[in-house]
Amino acid sequence: MAPSPVVTAGVFAAGAAAFVRKRTVDNSQVQLIHAPTTASVEGAKTLADIVTAECPSLADPVKGRFVPSALLPTADFQTCFNGVKERFAKPRMVSYERELITTKDGGTIGLDWSPPFAEMPEDDRPIVILSHGLSGGSRETYVQKTAKQLTSEPHGFRVVVVNYRGCAGVKLTTHILYNGGFTLDYGFAVDHIRTRFPQSKLIGVGFSLGANLVTKYVGEQGADCPLKAAISVCNPFDLAASSDAVEKPTFRNKHIYTPAMLLGLMNLYKRHREMMETGPVELDSDAIEKITKIRQFDDLITARAFGYKDSTDYYSQCSCAQFIPDISIPFLAISSLDDPVCPKEIIPHEAFRTNPHLILALTEYGGHLGFHEDLTNCWYPRPIAEFCSAIFNHTTA
Repeated sequence: MAPSPVVTAGVFAAGAAAFVRKRTVDNSQVQLIHAPTTASVEGAKTLADIVTAECPSLADPVKGRFVPSALLPTADFQTCFNGVKERFAKPRMVSYERELITTKDGGTIGLDWSPPFAEMPEDDRPIVILSHGLSGGSRETYVQKTAKQLTSEPHGFRVVVVNYRGCAGVKLTTHILYNGGFTLDYGFAVDHIRTRFPQSKLIGVGFSLGANLVTKYVGEQGADCPLKAAISVCNPFDLAASSDAVEKPTFRNKHIYTPAMLLGLMNLYKRHREMMETGPVELDSDAIEKITKIRQFDDLITARAFGYKDSTDYYSQCSCAQFIPDISIPFLAISSLDDPVCPKEIIPHEAFRTNPHLILALTEYGGHLGFHEDLTNCWYPRPIAEFCSAIFNHTTA
């Protein structure tokens, strides 16, 4: 008796799923790109040797891979899963203690320290400085997961999240917010942290737009950078190209990415509208109400507030790729090749092959700030913590 069409279809589907899963696993090895000879870290081992020996999640033949959850097999599922979880329940994975600092022009930055000082009194242990993405803050899932990994054993580092002007409940006390290249505030925060903890070694980690900002800062500082190292996760590298990528006329951009990103930006603007509109720069409130694209937001708000000609000028001056050749400290960039927000075509491979201070870690999968191994665990906090630990072990205060 011949099998029923339903059984046949089921067998075929199971076989196809098994084939796809095997191909996913086979392609899950992390690809490391760097100069033929990488720089020595404080005159000792080279950066590549340190990563190979002490960062198994990046370099080990068995452990150096990211295999996406079978329940989240595509870039879109990986990217959107954090947002879906946060919509129903904002996870609380770590505790923070907030410190507000005031910039020279009267701006307010919120530093969220973890663990709180009652749990971890001030000492000279290493500190990892985290910078959030677009309109984010210390409560974003990707920030909390990283903070939890870094503060837990065997690492036990101190973590501080830099919440920029107007973000994460920080009151806007100037007429401007922040942008992806406004490194003055980041540098001010780093200097404050150095003053408060002069014996602690520092590493900066940036996510998405925060990765662009941290990378730009490190390149601007060059050999004088006060950080021991920096890490970039899902970096857009080229702000214009990234903006173009999420505004291509595709179904997922029209109905998922552009609306989600624009919602965060518009909520940030509306929350601080009164302060921004009473400033010296005239904003077109009627045009702002009709914004439907990220470029329009940057034309009407970001560019005007910060004195750029338009969004193109802002993107051109603030994209971090042009600053990468000047980076002179150990630098790790983690990117996925299926990132829908920061597409693989804009990753500056040649810069990573020529600057001996850089390591580029590429995964085949992961989406944008996803990297979900299952519905609970993410991959990227492990290589971040391993790299921080390795650099701290090979540097002096």
